[in-house]
Amino acid sequence: MKKVYAVAPFIREGIINFKYPPYEAWKRMGGAVAQSHYPKIKPVIGWFHNHEVPELCKSQEEARLRFIEPINRKFDAFPDYAFYEIIPMIWDCWPCLDDRLSQWLGKHDVKTAIFTSRQNAHRIQQRFPKMNIFVITEGVDTSAYHAGKPLAERQIDILEYGRSNELVVNDDSFEGTRHVRTSSLKPRISDSQLFELLSDSKITIALTKLDTDPKLAGGVDTLTQRYWENMLSRVVMIGRAPNELIELIGYNPCINVKEGECYKDVIQNVLRNIADYQQLVDRNRESALRLGDWNIRMKLVMEWLESVGYSCRPRTSTTGII
Repeated sequence: MKKVYAVAPFIREGIINFKYPPYEAWKRMGGAVAQSHYPKIKPVIGWFHNHEVPELCKSQEEARLRFIEPINRKFDAFPDYAFYEIIPMIWDCWPCLDDRLSQWLGKHDVKTAIFTSRQNAHRIQQRFPKMNIFVITEGVDTSAYHAGKPLAERQIDILEYGRSNELVVNDDSFEGTRHVRTSSLKPRISDSQLFELLSDSKITIALTKLDTDPKLAGGVDTLTQRYWENMLSRVVMIGRAPNELIELIGYNPCINVKEGECYKDVIQNVLRNIADYQQLVDRNRESALRLGDWNIRMKLVMEWLESVGYSCRPRTSTTGII
């Protein structure tokens, strides 16, 4: 039985890494971890995004859980693919990257993988029918987000952050409202500043990549952490929720904008009647606290890995850190 050790994802200074919270949750759940060995010099970092070291004699006793995106697969798993069986946990597996990801999975004889999208997992399973594949929706560190004031007392009318929504909202659409777009704030805001903005905002636009970039999405409609962030912060989401989220929590947490309907009209109507949506955002926060945390997901990941023949707990350390 191979022992699975998780390795922390690479952290770029000043840039949020959505792959780090599940690693932290793995540790909190008592999972074994191993040291990362990323290069420190920028030109070397760039080289290993596009090149790999040769595989050497791989351990028969240990495997490495690595948190990866297909576009950065070589660096995200560096250098463990050369020494250990890799168990990748995979985000952003868009159909246009299937060939590159599949070549990499085959090259490194990946036997077990975890995906954050059911549709993406299904496509890869068809290519690798013998591979052990587990699907777990994206989560979030729920402890980081504040419930904030009641909607009627909040100062920001519309907050836009993360994925661009220029297809549906522009700066001239909402004269007379306080409209904050984080992409235009300088310098780049910190995580804690974003959490404060969320907790003081009434409305945000909530869309998936299938809505904002359908060509890249390739038909994939999947849950991302942005929905959990808004739900935890009790922000009214206007746009569309992915089916993965609706099925998981049992209801639609968004105010849907139907085809042909004007975003401006919907948003202004919600703002005029903002107190009417307090019950919805309260329910959303309760659902996110109950179902959104990475702790829940990584516990399930550990149980599943153990069910398919791995061991996830440290052999000797009482702290869970190796």
